[in-house]
Amino acid sequence: MDTIVYLSKKAQKDVNKIPKHILIQFDLWVEIVETQGLSAMQKIKGYRDHALKGDRKGQRSSSLSRSWRVIYILDKATNEIVVDVLEVNHHEYKK
Repeated sequence: MDTIVYLSKKAQKDVNKIPKHILIQFDLWVEIVETQGLSAMQKIKGYRDHALKGDRKGQRSSSLSRSWRVIYILDKATNEIVVDVLEVNHHEYKK
């Protein structure tokens, strides 16, 4: 089963603004998801992939660095696995 990664308009804008070293990490994340599958990426501990809660219930987050993350949803409506990247942002941790 193929995995396809789509970027929302917001994610496309976010990607144009992120630092180059984070863009490299994001490109690697996309490559892993598309070539090895979502479950393979989720097994890589460094991504700290997890389900989100509250207003973001139904969304998932993967870390690209200590403070940057990719937020995505999984669309199972087709025979393909579609990963919709909603945004790539600088994560402000609560103190």
